[in-house]
Amino acid sequence: MILNFFKVAFRNMMKYKQYSFINVVGLAIGLACVFLIYLFVKDELSYDKFYKNSEDIYRVAVKIKMGERGFVGNTICAPFSPTAQADFPEVKYAVRTHFRNNVLFAYEEKQFVEDKLLKTDSTFFQVFDRPFIYGDPQTALHGSRNIVLTETTAKKYFGEINPLGKILRMGEENLYTVTGVVEDLPLNSHFHYNLVCNNTISPEDEDNWFSDYMQAYFLLEPGSDYKELESKFSGFLLKYMGPKLKSVLGIDFNEWKKMGNEFNYYLEPLERIYLYSNTDGQIEPISDIKYVYIFSAIAFFILLLACVNFLNLTTARSFTRANEVGVRKVFGSSREMLMLQFYAETFIMTIFAGILSYFLIEMMLPSFNMIAKKQLSSALLWQPQYMFFVAAVIFFVVLFSGTYTALSLSGFRVMSVLKGEVRKGKLGKKIRASLVVFQFTVAIGILVSAFVIKEQVDFMQTKKLGFEKERVLVVDRAYTFDADEKETIKEILFKYSGVKNVSFSGMVPGRGTNGYSMYSEGASNEDMINFRLMHVDENFIDLLNLKVKAGRNFDRSRLADTSVFIANEAAIHALGYADRPIGRYVYRPSFSENERTPIEIVGVVKNFHFESMRDKILPMFLTYTPNYNQRYMLVKLKPDNVMEGMKLVKKTWMKMTKGEPFEYFFLDEDFNTLFKGELRVANILTSFTVLAFIIAMLGLLGLVSFEMQQRVKEIGIRKVLGSTEMNLVVLLSKNLCMNVILANLIAWPISFYAMHKWLSNFIYRIDFPWYYFLVALLLSLVLAIVTVSGHSVKVANTNPIKSLRYE
Repeated sequence: MILNFFKVAFRNMMKYKQYSFINVVGLAIGLACVFLIYLFVKDELSYDKFYKNSEDIYRVAVKIKMGERGFVGNTICAPFSPTAQADFPEVKYAVRTHFRNNVLFAYEEKQFVEDKLLKTDSTFFQVFDRPFIYGDPQTALHGSRNIVLTETTAKKYFGEINPLGKILRMGEENLYTVTGVVEDLPLNSHFHYNLVCNNTISPEDEDNWFSDYMQAYFLLEPGSDYKELESKFSGFLLKYMGPKLKSVLGIDFNEWKKMGNEFNYYLEPLERIYLYSNTDGQIEPISDIKYVYIFSAIAFFILLLACVNFLNLTTARSFTRANEVGVRKVFGSSREMLMLQFYAETFIMTIFAGILSYFLIEMMLPSFNMIAKKQLSSALLWQPQYMFFVAAVIFFVVLFSGTYTALSLSGFRVMSVLKGEVRKGKLGKKIRASLVVFQFTVAIGILVSAFVIKEQVDFMQTKKLGFEKERVLVVDRAYTFDADEKETIKEILFKYSGVKNVSFSGMVPGRGTNGYSMYSEGASNEDMINFRLMHVDENFIDLLNLKVKAGRNFDRSRLADTSVFIANEAAIHALGYADRPIGRYVYRPSFSENERTPIEIVGVVKNFHFESMRDKILPMFLTYTPNYNQRYMLVKLKPDNVMEGMKLVKKTWMKMTKGEPFEYFFLDEDFNTLFKGELRVANILTSFTVLAFIIAMLGLLGLVSFEMQQRVKEIGIRKVLGSTEMNLVVLLSKNLCMNVILANLIAWPISFYAMHKWLSNFIYRIDFPWYYFLVALLLSLVLAIVTVSGHSVKVANTNPIKSLRYE
């Protein structure tokens, strides 16, 4: 009997090919979207869970509040980790990590610039375990000149041979012995490394509780409560940092906190860092759990759209099955047997859709990976845990789409069928209209959200930043040059007609700054202000076209300029110097003795964005340090021939460094990477907006096609009575347009609330673009009318004689 159910179901699919095709394709697109988003969400949720002890690993973070200014970061002082491990029995291992980029390594004639050098403690691999291909994880880092490579890095330098004992040169003189090779880290890690070596920390840093340049991770003993450990940090700070604060700055820690200030350490579970961390100074870009929720909701609603298509088409042609149901009941079929029959039909369509969805995933996955910056594979869907999810989705579709159909069709009364009363009910039309409204509400909501996110991303990319980032070539590892060599390369480059300006700096906008806490004039010991600090030379301001609001630029001829600051407007505001900033002083505390060093402010530049526009512009000083170990060389190129100018800079670099790798980037492209998370969301959302509308239009096409067939006689009579083709087209499209308008009115407040909340995450943001509501209305109306117009015109042009002879 079960086999007979499936035979009848297959025959019905063949009988109504058009509607079966629309149902299967719509479901297939919906299922493909759901499975793609599931792969994406599953990957996002999997970060850092591959470590054996991932549930017991935590990162130390710090929350600081001084007056109205606050800071949440994940970099801490050097002595915190070893002291915490000694004091707290819950801490099994404590390791510190410090990443360095653009470090030159060489083996014989091979040399490469490495971007992911990790300097850490000797017990790193006891916390973050990785399979060792060569070497012993227990002893690999027990030596200040030992180094461990990833498999890919080892092959780059040594090929396929065992590299243990080989010597790598870092920089000019530092020699490291290879003591281990580990498997490459998977992509779903919040940090990655290519080389790992022991972090040699000076005795001064080991006792400096005010530094903050490294991360710290704890591996807790199994069963330890990390919240209980956090509660002990307050006493820990009072014990170790309190006396230092008192002796160096004359500040009593408890009194300082009573004034409303805050300095607390807390723990971030490793498995939650990628999606939940809100700290500054992340090692690599992270994501946000809200995007997981957003895309999960989109997957659910797209699946509902596909299911609604099925419901609409099934209920629309329900009366064509009425005679079949009546005959079956006359011959003794029970309602339960009829329900099984209709469930079988839904199941077969869903299976066909599921098979087709796999082919669609194969087609869509390369583009999706490019947009989402992932390396997902459809092969994952064949793994047991994914197959369970696929089966659950198919079960949901069959249950959701099939239940209403099975209940409604199997509930037909035999006498009602014979009297033709099934065709007269208005309830089915109201249900179908409601489902159409639901479909367009979802599609329009996604559309408006995609518009707003895209406009915010465009705003961030095109907003005036306060500096010129176009045509600025930035060459990394400029610390290769000493002070004299810097002047020499400037003289050489200025001779090229394509070079407009040259500058050296320790930082560039978008790549972080140093931090320093200082005092304003007359401030008490408790009133420290945190400032950002950028090390620059005399050409930096002119090269980036920063606007000098007051005072002057740095002057190379003034030797005393190495001890002065140029402030941004935010720093002047924080200091309270708005009335007369030039010639005023800011005071830097000494951490060796209780005294302050005065530094004069000689200039003020207008605020410019040196970090993401999610955050407000912070107080910052530019400091003139021509002899500082400056990492970047900035070259402003003229617009006529940028690529030729870059080649000339490269040629000069290779000559002066005797062939060291030329590592560069353009400042505008690099700065725009700050927005790549939002850009990724915008692109993904745009893709699914298109798919949502395709599903909605497919369902509408099938529904309208079927309803037109039911109105053939009505249209014939209207034509005989004098209706024009245009009158008929308007008549047939009127109800649809009203439903689309209603869907817009429902979708607008929902999308406004969601997007207003999303925009609130940005300090610098667009005003909500109300005109997108009108764009969504017009677009949805046009698509709907275009979808039905073909059928409307065809039916309106039908010869009324044929229409009246219909059936």
